[in-house]
This record gives sequence, C-alpha cells and structure tokens, in this order.
Amino acid sequence: MTAKIFRHKEHKAHKACPAAGQGKPLCSLCALWCSFGCGQSRVTKRVFNYPVFFLLITQTVLAQNKPDEIYQRGWLAPDSLYKVAPEFLPLPGAYQPQESAVQLLRCYNEPVTVLIFFGSWCSDSKREVPRFFTTLDLIHNKSISAKLFGLDRIKKDTAGFAEAFKIEKVPTFIFLRGARDFSAAAHSAREHTQGELGRITETPSISIEQDWVNALKQNVDWARKVEFEQMLMQLGFAIAFFIMK
Repeated sequence: MTAKIFRHKEHKAHKACPAAGQGKPLCSLCALWCSFGCGQSRVTKRVFNYPVFFLLITQTVLAQNKPDEIYQRGWLAPDSLYKVAPEFLPLPGAYQPQESAVQLLRCYNEPVTVLIFFGSWCSDSKREVPRFFTTLDLIHNKSISAKLFGLDRIKKDTAGFAEAFKIEKVPTFIFLRGARDFSAAAHSAREHTQGELGRITETPSISIEQDWVNALKQNVDWARKVEFEQMLMQLGFAIAFFIMK
C-alpha cells in the first residue's frame, strides 16, 4: 500500500509553518503538532493510521541530546571511562561468562581489535560494556585488544567513524582483523572498516561471549581448527568410555 502524503489544511495550528495553506507536504513537526493539537482536523485520523510514520518521528525526537546529560565523546581508555562513569566498572562476580566460550576465546591466536561504540547515557551500554570487559579480563588473550569510542544521542563525530561504520545503535561491538591504530593520520575512518569479522549491535542474540565467538568464527581457518579440536575431544571421550566399559 502506498502511503498518502499529508497536506496542510487551513486552520490556525498550521500558520507557523511555511507550507501552511499551500497544499505542500507536512513537515514532521507540523504533523506531530496536528496529531496532538488539532483534534478537529482529518489529518489527526490519517496520522494515527500510520504507526510507522509515528515511529520515525519518535526516533527523531529521541535522537536529540539533552541539556541535563553529560556525554563522553571520542576515544577513551577503560580506566578513564571508569573514573568519569563508575557505572561502567566491571564488578567482581556481577557477570559469569560461559566457560566453554571463554576457553575458545583464550585459544584465538590471531590479532583482533574490538571497536566498541557506546553511549555513556545508554542503559544497554552500561549493561553490555562491563560484561565485555569482564570476559576480556578472564580470557587473558594478548591477541585481542579493545578500543572504546563514545557517542552522544545524535551518534555522529567529527572524524566520521560512526558514519564510516554505519552506527545506528549503541553499544555496537565490531570485531576487526589485525591490530589497529585508529589515531594514525595516514588512514581515514573508512579505510578502517576493512577486515570486519562481525559485530554485536545493542543486545547480543545469545550472550556477549558466545556472540563474540560466533563473530570470530567468520575467520574460516580458526573455525575449522576449533571444529577439528572439538571432534578430537569427542573422539577421546568416546574411546575412554569404551575402554572403561
């Protein structure tokens, strides 16, 4: 079904808009105003018939910075983040990663950089970022490093990293092949997007550690190695059971 274009009607609520009375499409703010302020207008009924339209307006309103919020923007070391936002500090025992996933992450032996776009204002970031660093501390794998990049509600930055990586939601964990130096002037933000293995957006589908493993399995060589080792382990258990029997 093709959605109809809402057009201005002749009444007071629209006089503030340049398109008033000219038969032009409604601007988003006028449409929102009509839906709540113009109970007599037929526009109200039309707008309420289009939930997707309302969703778009709601997202636009929510993606605005708030004057009473403090935003951590740009590159941050974990210790620096913990000082300005203690709620991100991983607490001992607060999260227990799955042991099987931890063991797999420990044996990953190729350099990987995890680029984490987060919001210091975001409840999902406050939950998932500490879980990620809890897991990172447990695996003790020097091949895996993490970089934090803070965004405000608008999710844009002057260096263009959020745009280059197409960030729409936070947190977003992006798993990149190789050790990365994002401060190097020789490389643009868009060049750093090469070599992505996978990402976790906003909320893991299983858990932060298992989704992490699944992203690294896009490295086919490592995935085959893991599969072979698991097959050998199962074969060993089968042989041991047969001998004991």
